[in-house]
Amino acid sequence: MAKKTKQDPTGQRVNRAKAAKSIVVRLDAAEKRVKSLFRIIPKQRRSEKPIVNKTIFDYDITAQQREYLEQEIKRALDEELETEQDRRPFSWWYESSLELPFRQGTVEEIVQFNQLVQGAIIAGALVNGMPPRKFPTEIVLQSQPYLQALNSVYVEGYADIKGLSNKTSALVFQQINNGLSSKLAPREISEKIAQRFRVARSDAKRIAVTEVNKAYNDARLEASNIAANETGLRAGVIHISALMPTTRDDHANRHGNAYTVEDQREWWNTGANRINCHCTTETVLIDNQGRVVQKEKQEALKDERKFFDKAS
Repeated sequence: MAKKTKQDPTGQRVNRAKAAKSIVVRLDAAEKRVKSLFRIIPKQRRSEKPIVNKTIFDYDITAQQREYLEQEIKRALDEELETEQDRRPFSWWYESSLELPFRQGTVEEIVQFNQLVQGAIIAGALVNGMPPRKFPTEIVLQSQPYLQALNSVYVEGYADIKGLSNKTSALVFQQINNGLSSKLAPREISEKIAQRFRVARSDAKRIAVTEVNKAYNDARLEASNIAANETGLRAGVIHISALMPTTRDDHANRHGNAYTVEDQREWWNTGANRINCHCTTETVLIDNQGRVVQKEKQEALKDERKFFDKAS
C-alpha cells in the first residue's frame, strides 16, 4: 500500500491507479472493435451543391443492419468488460481492484485497534472485570460479517462496471447512428466514437477512485465494529478529510470530528458523498461520558483543519 499523506489519507493511490488502468485497457480494446465495425459499413462519397460545395457520404446500411450494429457494439463492451449475461468479472475487477483494498483496510484496522487495546490495558481499563484482550486478524478475515461486507462490495462494484458498459455502448451507437444519418465523413464519425470513449475513460477513473476508496473505508468500518464487539470496548471514528484544493467543504468540515460507525456509514451513503471521495476514518476509544479518549489526536486533526482553512 502506498504511503499515506494529508492529500491521500487512505494510502490507496497505487490501487486506484491499477484499478483505473484495468478498466481503461478494456475500454481501449472495445474502442478498436467498435471502430472496426464502423469501417466495414459500405459507403460512397459524393458532392452536393445546393448552397455551398459539400462532400457527403451515403452509407449503405438498412434499418435491420443498424439494429445488428447496435447489438454488436453492446457485445464488444460486454465482452471486454466481462459484463455479458450479468457475469461478474471476478478475476480482473474484484480480486485485484476491490478485494485487495478491502483486505488491506481490514488488516490495518485490526492492527491499529489492537494498539488501542494495549493502551487501554496500560490505562487499567476493565471489561466485565477483566482487562481487554487483543485478538488475531484471522478472526475477522474468517468472520461472517467480514464475508458479508465483502460480498456487498462485489455487488455494488459490479453495478458500476455494468452501468459503464451499458452507458458507453448506448451513447457510442447513438453517435454512429447520428453520423450515418447526417452523412458525415468517416473521419468525423470515427472522432465522435473516440470522444465518447474518452468520456468513458474519465468515468472509469471516477469509478476506480470511488470504489477502491469505498472498499478500503467500508472494510475499516466493519473491522472496527467487529473489534469493538470482540473486545467489549466502546469505539467511534474520527473523520479524516483529504485536505486537497478540490476537497468539498462539507467533507473538509468533518475533519477531526468524531462519529459513531453507523453515523459515518450513513453520511458516506448519502447523496454523492462517496463519489471521488478521498476521505477516511481513524478509530478511537470512547469513555463512559461519550468523550474521545485520544483527545490529543483529535485536537491535532482539528488544528490541521484550521491551517487548511487559512491556506485556502
